[in-house]
Amino acid sequence: MTADPLVLARGIHFAATLLAAGTTGFIFVVAEPVMGKIGFAALHRQLTLLIWLALAIAVVSGAIWLLLLASDILGTSIADVGLHGGAWPVLTDTRFGQVWCIRLALAPLLALLLPWPATRWLQITIAVALFVLPALVGHAGATPGMAGDLHLASDMFHLLAAGAWLGGLPAFVLFLRRAFPSVGRVQDAAVVRVVDRFSRLGVISVGILLASGLINSWNLLNGPRDLFTSDYGRLVALKIALFGGMVAIAAVNKFHLTPRLPKPAALRALGRNSLAEICLGLGVLMVVALVGTLPPSVHVHATSTGIPPDAAFVHIHTPEVMAEVTIEPGRVGRTDVTIRVSREDLSNYPAKDVRLALDPPTAGAQTIERNAIEQPDGRWLVNDLTLTASGIWATRVIVRPPAGDPIVLDAPVVIER
Repeated sequence: MTADPLVLARGIHFAATLLAAGTTGFIFVVAEPVMGKIGFAALHRQLTLLIWLALAIAVVSGAIWLLLLASDILGTSIADVGLHGGAWPVLTDTRFGQVWCIRLALAPLLALLLPWPATRWLQITIAVALFVLPALVGHAGATPGMAGDLHLASDMFHLLAAGAWLGGLPAFVLFLRRAFPSVGRVQDAAVVRVVDRFSRLGVISVGILLASGLINSWNLLNGPRDLFTSDYGRLVALKIALFGGMVAIAAVNKFHLTPRLPKPAALRALGRNSLAEICLGLGVLMVVALVGTLPPSVHVHATSTGIPPDAAFVHIHTPEVMAEVTIEPGRVGRTDVTIRVSREDLSNYPAKDVRLALDPPTAGAQTIERNAIEQPDGRWLVNDLTLTASGIWATRVIVRPPAGDPIVLDAPVVIER
């Protein structure tokens, strides 16, 4: 799992972003309302430094993620991508790049606002946006229609709950360590109230994680059998097992240790258990980082024909119809395009007509748009196109169904030099 640099970059980025968002929430939602600005001042300074560090790591790891992704898409080295602007088309012409730009702007804005307590709600809003926006470029963001909207909302709540609970755990541990010397003093009641508030937040987060996890699994798995028969499903099963371990530890904290506070032994045990939760949570994040690089079980389809070695190929999936677009050869110059439109079971889709549009990577360049000609075997063919530039082209297939409005399928495809 850790051998792939892209998985490592994703995992580190998720962990850093989650830490920044969760610590911000812990400060303003959990600790400060109980401790007050004066009683919480010293720990607040420490947590602010922690957020600044997390934001810096998030930006750097996000940049590395972008370079690795651009290198993978363009089939070139990271050095070439970094030195010759190869990442620019990924940054400007893909949803991932556009969301990355927004989050890159939000991170320093949050860092600048941290010394200003009066902007606490703006800070919380930015922290939430910073952590939930990646849902737009995940599997949920690629699902069209109302089902996609529900899936996207579920994924965002899933991320929000993870940030509130797992992201707040390091700040909670720091709070417990700082609170330990005060046991037996007047702050006992405040310590118990902070622990209780975080515990309630954890219970709400677990509920949201369970509900949203079920919705996400419904959308991404063909059924429970996938948990044992597919790579994607087995990773989901591992994530569920790690999450179950976290919930078990949290239950011990909630029902066994919290009622014994503020006894020193209970505080020490609560800190140790929270560290164990963090370790399991890091395992969950690495699984998430790896799962995001794999196609969900429900979206895995065998291609109807073999892909020529010199072709550019893209599979586009919607609930109504799928399209396989093969551009041969997949490089600058004259080329032919074959389109196969099919149903979920790979049977031919009875389209009235099919139209192809290719948007070049260069701004202001003319879009190529042609009607496809149906072949006896059910494929649709566009002959004698001339591709004028290498890079990421936007492919659009417009399918006119037997009845109703046209269906538009779109996806990026890489054309080589």
